[in-house]
Amino acid sequence: MPDTIVDPGTISVPLSTILDALEEVLTDEERDALSQQLTALRPAGVAPGDLITADLFNRMRYDIDDLLARVALLEGAAGGPVIESLSASTIAVNGTLVVTGRNFNPIRNLNNVLIGEVEITQFRADSSPTHLIFPVPDLFAALPATLPVRVSTEGRTSNALPLTVTKPDQIQAGQFAFGAGQAPGGVISVGAEVPITWSVQALTLFPDNITLSLVVGSANGADANAWLADLTFDPASPMPILPGQTKSVQATVKVPAGAVSANLSLRVASQDGNVVNVSDPVTISVGDEIEVSDPRIDITFQIPAFGSGGMVTGTVMIDGAPGEGILVKKGQNGKLKFHALDKRTSGSAGATFGITAEVLAPANQLTVGTGPNPAASGAGAIAVGGDFPFDLPLSAPAGATTGATARLKITCNQTRTAGGLTPYTSFKIIPLKIVD
Repeated sequence: MPDTIVDPGTISVPLSTILDALEEVLTDEERDALSQQLTALRPAGVAPGDLITADLFNRMRYDIDDLLARVALLEGAAGGPVIESLSASTIAVNGTLVVTGRNFNPIRNLNNVLIGEVEITQFRADSSPTHLIFPVPDLFAALPATLPVRVSTEGRTSNALPLTVTKPDQIQAGQFAFGAGQAPGGVISVGAEVPITWSVQALTLFPDNITLSLVVGSANGADANAWLADLTFDPASPMPILPGQTKSVQATVKVPAGAVSANLSLRVASQDGNVVNVSDPVTISVGDEIEVSDPRIDITFQIPAFGSGGMVTGTVMIDGAPGEGILVKKGQNGKLKFHALDKRTSGSAGATFGITAEVLAPANQLTVGTGPNPAASGAGAIAVGGDFPFDLPLSAPAGATTGATARLKITCNQTRTAGGLTPYTSFKIIPLKIVD
């Protein structure tokens, strides 16, 4: 066998050495064909001082890729694996890739697929000697990256096809939680600029750029477009936010001419639109002060496993705004469980809570029963950070209109004036919908 010639910086392998090495792999006819193909690919010489252009370099790369493909085809004729196509030219981590070709091992896990240096040896059960199917693993050091894909089995390796691998698709999930909307005091007049501030917490999986918008409901005297005409947000939309982070969002509206009242809610949507939440409404009435819920009490609810009368949580659409509410099954009597949570961050005096509940007009035959129960705490019984639980019956008669909606308002008044406390009021508004 001729010796390999070694020059500084180069290694040259004679063609006869390559053909001899393939003696037991290819037939004589196949080796003759390979020799002719390799000879035909011999490039023109480059003399010292010649300019090596990008075009020349790209032609050389094309010739090498073409040579690899031809060798793979010849090896395929002798039983080696050959890749014919990939199901995608670009794929995200965790996406499913299908490698199509021939001469893959019929025992699927005896095949190896290499994407760059990442090896895959486990394949879906519906893989075959012509199709290897698998999820792209999250094992790459830096993405995006364009990498060669090869298949090897029984010591033989296929040709390579390029694949661009990108970071995993991030489908947002979870929810955005709101603090009660806050607004300045004073009587509202037409033409006044009114800032309303909400806290927004991202209880989500991934960093996001959320879209902020204002939902106008129950507009009286001026339509929704008039309320939105001079709307501004601070910070501007879209707003970046991280999982677990809480940010303050201020929407400023100008009370339009002819306006009597409107309910304003903050709508937050993830960048991909998979998570959308709407705050409780803030009611603005011309000639009145804005009623806002004091943040020192947080009211939450749950539907018990027993005694709920068929009630479940669900999305309720009121005034074009979807909100997390309660679906009330008509003809049944159910009971909700509430908690009034003391959210004070300072002081030590015990608070006194009193609870009221009402279905806001139009009630559409939704009614609260005898309750809340209990309707009040003992004097000074609620410690800083304490919890006051209570129940509330809720029902709709059998003849109520399916699909009708209403709002349930739960109000908690702190009434104690001793120990440095002053009275304040918090409330929660819950959308309701009658279902069969």
